[in-house]
Amino acid sequence: MNIKKVVAAALILSSMTAVSASAAEFNDIKGHWAEDVINELANKDIIHGVSDTEFNPDGTVTRAEFLKMALGTVGIADVPYRSGECLDVTASDWYGGCVQSALDKGLIPENMIGNYAAKITDGKAIYSGFFDGDKPIKREEMAYMVYMLYQYSCDEEESYNILTPIDLQFDDVSQISQWALDGVRYAYTNGLISGMDDDTFRPQQTATRAQAASIISRLLDKTE
Repeated sequence: MNIKKVVAAALILSSMTAVSASAAEFNDIKGHWAEDVINELANKDIIHGVSDTEFNPDGTVTRAEFLKMALGTVGIADVPYRSGECLDVTASDWYGGCVQSALDKGLIPENMIGNYAAKITDGKAIYSGFFDGDKPIKREEMAYMVYMLYQYSCDEEESYNILTPIDLQFDDVSQISQWALDGVRYAYTNGLISGMDDDTFRPQQTATRAQAASIISRLLDKTE
């Protein structure tokens, strides 16, 4: 097990909420499809609840929250925020350091940046546009981003374990944005995300805290 990655994930995932509670105290996950995953991650102190007794599994997750969780899961640390080089992020935004780090490593999909533009200044790339970090993340965005992080975390030898994507058979596959399709295919084929019980993927649906926990658990399993 990569202890640094687990420690980083524990610190990062707590950004979903500042309240710590043991899994046994969550009274709103009994019978939930993600109950076991939430219990496991909570017992490891990797995720926390919104209060001492609630996890709010069906609550939303923002783009910034998921980005910070995913970066921490694969051991990528924040870097100092640089004014004018971090899209629409300001110095007062708590997620400035993680967005800057992701930008520097090319880990934010261009299609998740509104009015995206890049230019080379003094030998380095400067990006402009809108990340909208407080916007709830969609399932297709979450799938694309988690695959990018998984791919980034693999060394040359581990990269041979990445499976070639299969064609998706979801009833609503046509609703997946064209830019996100390959990322969703890779994420699904490699077991980083699953579909719904009704044979849909619901790519445009806002992701939930439970779904985010499930993906982080899968990413941890892949990168430990």
